Amino acid sequence: MTRIYLIRHAEAEGNLYRRAQGHYNSNLTQLGRRQVAALAERFRDEPIDALWASDLIRTQSTASAILKYHPSLPLHIDPALREVDVGCWEDRPWGEIDQEQYWLFTHEPERWHVPGSEDYGHLVRRITAALLGLAGAWPGKTLAVVSHAFAIRALSSSLMGVPFGDIPYGDNTAVTTLEAENGALTLVSYADASHLGALSTFARQGLAADHLGKKANGRFTPVRLPGEEDLYTRVYSETWMASHGSLKGFAPALYLRSAVQRVREDPQCLLKLYYGEDLTGLLELDPTRGTGEGAGWISLLWVSEPMRGRRFGAQLIGQAVSYFRKKGRDRLRLHVSQTNPAVGFYEAIGFRRAGTSEGVGGSLYLMEMDIAPRVWFLP
Repeated sequence: MTRIYLIRHAEAEGNLYRRAQGHYNSNLTQLGRRQVAALAERFRDEPIDALWASDLIRTQSTASAILKYHPSLPLHIDPALREVDVGCWEDRPWGEIDQEQYWLFTHEPERWHVPGSEDYGHLVRRITAALLGLAGAWPGKTLAVVSHAFAIRALSSSLMGVPFGDIPYGDNTAVTTLEAENGALTLVSYADASHLGALSTFARQGLAADHLGKKANGRFTPVRLPGEEDLYTRVYSETWMASHGSLKGFAPALYLRSAVQRVREDPQCLLKLYYGEDLTGLLELDPTRGTGEGAGWISLLWVSEPMRGRRFGAQLIGQAVSYFRKKGRDRLRLHVSQTNPAVGFYEAIGFRRAGTSEGVGGSLYLMEMDIAPRVWFLP
């Protein structure tokens, strides 16, 4: 009998930014790295004979938890352990997804289909065959295998004979235990995340374990310039006042002129974020600044006061990461007043203080975050 610990990857960008990530290659978040450390402690004294992961960054990075106390194990890679391919949904905000297909995806995926997506039956056959193949190659051994939430849920549904919609999603780094014998898999336990404690993604996001968090999902739409000058100026002045405590140095005509030029060249540079019918946030990007240094710049990031603390700021950052990553930038930058409470938010989401400067309204921190896709290994 072969024992398989089937592990969901740690929190990755799509989980935090509320974006679809099937085959999209996303990095782990700051919380995800702490979850990997907790997972390492869980497996500190567990005998492991082989370690496997899908070929995506988030699973390989999570697999480093096993290597922490089992450093002699090679990390084997198998693309068959990937998440379901979500086709045209890849890297799109969940709030912009067709709601009928969204419901099918989370409850009856055998009826779900969008252009370019993987058939649900194919996914179940793929992940089942991959695990049986590993069990056959390592008879009587104990394997750690890092895969993805939807794939693990689909496999568990098949093994239990229970509808997909009746099985909750496992938390990040949750461990499902399988036994393989005589060419068959048996589910021993499903999605145990007891090692996480306060590091639980679900607990932090306020999401039920069987739901993707529809209530938290925003949708983006371009700001119309000309047409919404008053909105842009109001938001910019509110942000300036919050950062500097006064409107000293605020030059609305200059900032508006620059924004109009950017929108003319690329409407995706200036976006509104909506939650339902409520304006929730605004994001302005500067695609020309920092080009020679491989950096993308956020010129303005605003979340309406009633929506603060509900993770919409992370969705704005996620949109910026997606935009500049497609342009080949490997860093994301912004300036923030040294007295602005938002400094803590930026640091928690992955930015670091990379320098200081004097702005027209006071002293500023240069905040920078690496966005190049790369595998991270637990120290």
